[in-house]
Amino acid sequence: MMAEHSLWRARYVVLDVETTGPDPVQHRIIEIACLVLEAGRVTERFVSLVNPHQPVPPSITALTGITTSMLLTAPEEAEVFARVAQLLAPSGTILVAHNAAFDRKFVCATLERLQYRTAEAYPWLCTYRLARRLLPPTVRRFGLDGLIEFFALPIAGRHRAGPDAEATAAVLCRLLLLAAQQGIETPEALLRLQYTATRSLPRRLLRLLQHIPARPGVYSFYTRQGQLLYVGKARNLAQRVRAHFTPTNGALSHRSSAVWDIRWEETPTELSALLREAERIWHEQPPANVLGKRLSYAFVRLTLAEPFPRLEATRALPHGHDAWIGPLPTWGHALQLQDLLRRWYRLRPCSAELRSAPHEAPCFYAELQRCSAPCTGSIEPEHYRQCAEQLLQDAIDNLQRWVEALLATIEEHVQRWEFERAAALRSLWRILHRWHQAQLPFAPQACSFLLCVPAESRALELFRWCRGSFQGSRVVRTADDPELLTWLRHAPHDTSLSWLDIARLDVLAHWLPHNRQARLYPLPPDLRAEELSELIARIQGLLTET
Repeated sequence: MMAEHSLWRARYVVLDVETTGPDPVQHRIIEIACLVLEAGRVTERFVSLVNPHQPVPPSITALTGITTSMLLTAPEEAEVFARVAQLLAPSGTILVAHNAAFDRKFVCATLERLQYRTAEAYPWLCTYRLARRLLPPTVRRFGLDGLIEFFALPIAGRHRAGPDAEATAAVLCRLLLLAAQQGIETPEALLRLQYTATRSLPRRLLRLLQHIPARPGVYSFYTRQGQLLYVGKARNLAQRVRAHFTPTNGALSHRSSAVWDIRWEETPTELSALLREAERIWHEQPPANVLGKRLSYAFVRLTLAEPFPRLEATRALPHGHDAWIGPLPTWGHALQLQDLLRRWYRLRPCSAELRSAPHEAPCFYAELQRCSAPCTGSIEPEHYRQCAEQLLQDAIDNLQRWVEALLATIEEHVQRWEFERAAALRSLWRILHRWHQAQLPFAPQACSFLLCVPAESRALELFRWCRGSFQGSRVVRTADDPELLTWLRHAPHDTSLSWLDIARLDVLAHWLPHNRQARLYPLPPDLRAEELSELIARIQGLLTET
């Protein structure tokens, strides 16, 4: 069945024909090319002239260069189409042509005349129709010449069956890539796509789309009444905004007819676009945005203010002098991590205030060796606090220890055939692994650093966090800028955290592992003169490298 194939594993036969005229009843094929495309490459080629037994009109000769005399010794129609029928025979074959209606009617008429299986029985894919539905609305030329130019294809010898089929195959490969990026997963879905309705955009939006720069930034869609509809971010504003107006885009396609105005703001880097998008969605609550409007994170709180600190999952915003481990995307993740940390560091799970030990018998957790049982006096208060402080230190700068321990726990479950329990922990492992790769403290109030990201030529965008609170960014081109020195020396007075600050750290944790060119430097609130000098030297070194 065709649906069992992926887009790239399907078997395509790309066809192109040259004829003596437009009518398949009166006119005949004079040249045909068949290219078999499998796994993104041409595996078979068949190109042949065909003796039509009728003269070639001068207009056709002028277009193709094929003359009547060239066809006098060409193979007969029956001989050529015996080979064509062989190429079309394998099950699941999809026939492809540009402006497929023309090629289809001639191929079908010829096969029927020769009493082969009619080509109507095969699925046909038209690259002209597909391009109109996959390419941005600013593309106005969908003929083969226009697509060759758009995709910058090195095709020569146009208006002959061979080169035209080569061009169509190259166009098809690029359209398949676009279709896959836009969520088309099967050939059946691709075949349906070519017949979906297209909607021409108003000239007002077309003019706006033509002026959007190919730079990082944040864009906004507005209704005719000026109401904000949607906020998005992009590494390339021009490509991303245009993609919203293709029929296969699911994010806004059902609302795109309501878009009256498009506004955008450029940013120096992709990261500043991500942070700006999060800020705008949080504050402005656009109706078409789904993510980012209701921020919900969980933490594991380490109660350092208590003589015998304990761990508790919480949805509260970090505050006070306790340690907060996270952020975690769900309450379930917080409960999982709480239980694992209690076991690894043997911290007490009870919430009762402990009196001078010993005062009672060991509890169930102590008997299972999952608690150091400070209530019985089996551990000194100083040693217990060292365990709690070691937990916090590992969260800040040795997260690899947790990643490896959790992976070992998952493998133990697998070896015992406890596959569901192993699967339940994999999501938590991915979160910890991501933060480890980002090299960020997994404790918001320990996040005090300067992040340096290459921007335009010989420039850096610097991002500052202090105790988890985002303190802004600035673009620098020289490290001896007096304003930069003032900015770095200034110790923020208000470092209280908001949910937006937590979301920004989460954005950063997702972004950093994929952007190794960024550099992260500790930036304590009480920066000393020698630390400032060292930091300025590092910034200058990065500016020299860019």
